[in-house]
Amino acid sequence: NKADSIRVTSNITKQEFSNSTNKPITVITNGFDNGKDSSHKLDDTFTISHIGSLLTGRNPKKLWQALKELIDDNIEFRQAFQLELIGVVSNDVLESIHEQGLEPYLRIVGYVSHEKAIERQHSTQVLLLVEIDSEETKGIIPGKFFEYIKAERPILGVGPQGWEVAQLILETNTGNAFTYVEGNEIKKQVLEWFRAYQKGDLIVK
Repeated sequence: NKADSIRVTSNITKQEFSNSTNKPITVITNGFDNGKDSSHKLDDTFTISHIGSLLTGRNPKKLWQALKELIDDNIEFRQAFQLELIGVVSNDVLESIHEQGLEPYLRIVGYVSHEKAIERQHSTQVLLLVEIDSEETKGIIPGKFFEYIKAERPILGVGPQGWEVAQLILETNTGNAFTYVEGNEIKKQVLEWFRAYQKGDLIVK
């Protein structure tokens, strides 16, 4: 209340701060360097990659279930699919993945350099972005989201109801986002992207 003005990084944070002050509040999100990257070859496999930590609380069980159903139902998906996790993965997330029988399709990379992370962002078929399912995380916009946008690969978001990132994904036409309970919708989206991948037409338009 003693500030001349306030800067925040999300609209939800602005709304929260507006309940406590009449001072002017401006939203400035994070972003990305608009410089050109060298060309990157896309994976031959239908890879869904999460880049960053998947710790306790970030465990989209409906996604793992949807992937299992696609593997069981679609032999072409089963032959082409790979789930790539780059960074630290908690034991409960791994247990949920193993419970769905996804271990044969799982590639755990661990920590990589930022340069390598950027390379994988540009080479994977689909980028996975997961946020904790809680009221307090609706206004969190991860910095890597903007790197994901720059990579121009479809973003599969899973997060809380009302997550600001979901709206940003729609506004930038860079993918789709779902809540933790929308298993059928997630399955339909992944299948749609897989069919586009088979045609060589999986791009951000």
